[in-house]
Amino acid sequence: MDRAEQVRRVLGTRGLTLYRVSQLSAQAFGRTSRFYVPHNLYSDVADSSLIPTLHQILALSHMTNYRLSDWLAVFRIDLDLIPRLRLLAPRQGTTLLDSSVYDPHAWIPWFAERSKAVPVPPIAPLGQFLTSAGPRRARGLLALNKAGFLYGKVGEGDLHAFPHLVPGSIVRVDPRRSHLLVTDSKTDPQGRLFLVEHPSGYTCSQLVVLARDRVMLHSPQCPCAQIELRLGKEARILGMVDAEIRPTTHPHNGGVPRGLPPAAKVRPLHAPSEHSTLQDLLLGSRLRAGLSFREASTLSRWIANMLSDEQYFAAASTLSDYETLSAPPRHVQKAISLCVLYGIDFWQFLRSSGMPLDQAGGEPIPDELVARPAPDRNHSVLVSAEDETLAEPTGLLGSLLEQWQEVPLFLRHALNELTGLKNFSLSDVFWVGGDETPHHPSLTHATLVAVNRRVKKPAPSTAMAFCQQPLYLLLKRDGSYLCGPCSLEDGNLVVPAYPGGAHGTRHFKKGMDAEIIGQVTAILRRLD
Repeated sequence: MDRAEQVRRVLGTRGLTLYRVSQLSAQAFGRTSRFYVPHNLYSDVADSSLIPTLHQILALSHMTNYRLSDWLAVFRIDLDLIPRLRLLAPRQGTTLLDSSVYDPHAWIPWFAERSKAVPVPPIAPLGQFLTSAGPRRARGLLALNKAGFLYGKVGEGDLHAFPHLVPGSIVRVDPRRSHLLVTDSKTDPQGRLFLVEHPSGYTCSQLVVLARDRVMLHSPQCPCAQIELRLGKEARILGMVDAEIRPTTHPHNGGVPRGLPPAAKVRPLHAPSEHSTLQDLLLGSRLRAGLSFREASTLSRWIANMLSDEQYFAAASTLSDYETLSAPPRHVQKAISLCVLYGIDFWQFLRSSGMPLDQAGGEPIPDELVARPAPDRNHSVLVSAEDETLAEPTGLLGSLLEQWQEVPLFLRHALNELTGLKNFSLSDVFWVGGDETPHHPSLTHATLVAVNRRVKKPAPSTAMAFCQQPLYLLLKRDGSYLCGPCSLEDGNLVVPAYPGGAHGTRHFKKGMDAEIIGQVTAILRRLD
């Protein structure tokens, strides 16, 4: 269905024509208003490169009482691109991710316990316990969440995050536990990492309490990089890092991260508020993201290339101009790029632009009229999933949800990139949560691992430090699994010991005592 016909059908569900919408928008906002919808809109939207302005789309939302995000989807603008691009964008520094789910009516693949209850071994394929079930609306899964976490991505240049975290790690941050630092009188930084906002961006760091309002960023690898910051003026503790999705095949360049500027050059903290003007929001958010106009423009080029749409690119001069204007960009794509570049919530961006979001519609556009793909398009399955109340999960799935307290749905569009696997699926995931004496420190408190089953031969790793050696999943002759580093020596699979570990070096005859299932590409683990 072409876009003009799609718009015509959506309006038809409300008994409206474009001519009538044009009249109503003139009556409600004025014919010279930005919100006026022209009667020739169909001819404009027939060209895929032309999209109505944000003001006109909000007017359509107001007239039809359909959600603004759904109207954007009609014009091929998916707001859930924002969390995905924020996560995948290449950055030198650590960044705060957007964990929003902009379409609560989106269909999400879901799982069910297998009917036959079996004991859970220390390591096993996750598919041994779970199977694919009918898709669920995002709103139903969001209702299972029992806590509100923040998420960040560790940058190549975050000196204070190493060696506890690696570049590309996705960290979960518990804001409820930021007070542990203040109430704990100990000055020993060992054991806890915090996500800290500072004038140059963000960092994951151990902290030493110097006084009630002063802390020191602690770097075990580089003591000279320790920096004192005043809480509330030069730093804000966003929460304690309690979990990590750790990539194990990240191509770290091995360079020395740059860290923060010297203490003498630390600027006062500037954080935009909910009531900031658009100029203040853009300026404050850009400074917080640690980007110059030139760097932000380069990153916008990456966005434009990713989406194959030149409208997402913004020149450095254009970005500078936006910080002096009170109105949002004319093109929706530019607004989305700004949200991705500077870490701005899309709704906050619109509010700061003076958009009357209270006048936007609140109902979802029917699935057949908007791009809302479902994993299973069987109508009876979707109707059943729509009508059925999502029961509290039991078994292993229930225990996982109880342990983790939240389903990070915003990650769903980036699982291929996070795991380094093409067409990532349930069969690529293994449970390792029962292994209490792991063969590698990165597997301590791990729950799940992603495995590339196409890699059956261990890579030479003698020149690597132990912590950098690739990890593999081995199937032993007795049917149990082992996860750890591995090398091939004289026909034997050798799993080395590590200092302080519970196991000595182990040898297995390749093909007889054990075989390699695949290489571990990502680890989900707790850090507390």
